[in-house]
Amino acid sequence: MASTDIPAFKFDISGLGRHAVMAELNHEDTSRLNYSMAFMRHLREQVEPKNKTVFDSRVEPSFEKKNGRKPKDRHEVRKAMLEDNAYQWWACLRRHQQELGSSNKWPIIERQAAELIAKAKVKNPKYGSLKLDPTVQTPRYQAGFDMHWMAGSYHGEGGSDDVLPGAMYDLGGLYMGSGGKFGKWNDGPGYSVIHWLKTQYPDFKPKKILDEGCTVGQSTGPYCFGWPGVEVHGIDYAAPILRYAHARAQALKLPIHFKQALAEDTGYADNSFDVVVSSMFLHETSHKAVHAIVKEAHRILKPGGIMIHVEQPPFKTMKTVWQQFVMDWDTHNNNEPFWGPMHDMDLEDVAVKGGFKKQDVLQTYAPFVTPLDDGRAVPAERGEWFFFTARKR
Repeated sequence: MASTDIPAFKFDISGLGRHAVMAELNHEDTSRLNYSMAFMRHLREQVEPKNKTVFDSRVEPSFEKKNGRKPKDRHEVRKAMLEDNAYQWWACLRRHQQELGSSNKWPIIERQAAELIAKAKVKNPKYGSLKLDPTVQTPRYQAGFDMHWMAGSYHGEGGSDDVLPGAMYDLGGLYMGSGGKFGKWNDGPGYSVIHWLKTQYPDFKPKKILDEGCTVGQSTGPYCFGWPGVEVHGIDYAAPILRYAHARAQALKLPIHFKQALAEDTGYADNSFDVVVSSMFLHETSHKAVHAIVKEAHRILKPGGIMIHVEQPPFKTMKTVWQQFVMDWDTHNNNEPFWGPMHDMDLEDVAVKGGFKKQDVLQTYAPFVTPLDDGRAVPAERGEWFFFTARKR
C-alpha cells in the first residue's frame, strides 16, 4: 500500500480505539474532547505558523537593530519573542489548550472512578503479568510537578487499587495532541521501532524486549506482534498506571509482563534482554538519570542486543535557532523542565560512558509508521522520529 492510500484519520475523539477498561463517554464528554482536539489542531496548523512571520518581520529586525547581530541561540529568540504581543497571545492560547486537555478529561474520570477501579481489577490474568513493588520511590524528576499538566501526574494515588492516572492518560491524550497520526491505539512509535529494526537488522530476531517508561503500554503492545514467540516486558515507576496498563493489556489480549521499577535500576539480571527500548521517555527524566538509564540498559542487554530510545532530535542537528526555539516550548510551558537540557546532551558520550563502544552508537532518523485496522503498519507520508541507539558487543 502506498502512503497516499492510507485512509485519513478522524480528527475527533471517535477515531480513538476503545477497549473494555476505558472510561465511557456521554454526548457532552465527546463534545468537550472534540472541541479540545479541534482547538489543538487550529492552533497548530493555522495560528502557530504565523509566529515565524512575526519573528521575521518584527522581532528579529528589532533584535538586530538593538544588538548589532542576529539572535545567537534559542534562549535569545525566546526572550525576544516574549516581548511581542502577538506571540504572547498565541503562547497564552497554547498553554490554555494544554491545560484544557486535563481539565476536560478529569471530570470524566472522576465521575466513573469506582467503576474504572472495579473494571481494572484482574483476578485471573490470561495475558502477561503485573508485579508491583511498594519500595520503589517516585524519582525527584517526577515528584515535584504534574507532568504535562496532568492532574496528579502519573503517580498520584488515592488508594491501594487506584488506576485513575492511567485512565486519564489513556483517554486520548497522545491521540488528541498528535491529531491521531500514531493510530487509534497511539501505538505508532512501537511500530516505528519494529519497522526500523527489521529494515536495519533483517536477520535480528529478538526473543525478549523491555519497554522502559511504558506508562499504560500504548507503545509496548506492538512488540507482542513483532517477532514470533517474543516475550515483552514493560516497566514504569508509578503503580496506578501499571495497574491500568495490566488491565488494558488483558482487554486487548496483549501478553505483556509489567513491573514497577525505575529504568535506572530495573532489578533484572545481567544479559536479560535482546532489546531495551523507550518512547519519548528520556526527556522526562534528568541529566543524572539518563546516564544511569543507559548504563543499566548496557548491563541488562545480551551481547548483540540493541538499545533504542525514540525521541525528538537534538538541538545541534537543527539548522536554525528558530527551529530550536520552536522545539523548546515544552521546557518552559509544559511542565517538562528537562526537555531542553536533555536535547542538549552529547548522547554518544552518554552511551560510551555507559559501556557501549563508540563505533556501535548510532543516532539516526526513522519514519513515523501508521498502524492500520487490517493489522498492517506502513511508513507514513510525512514525519520521522529521532532514534538514539547502540548495540552491545
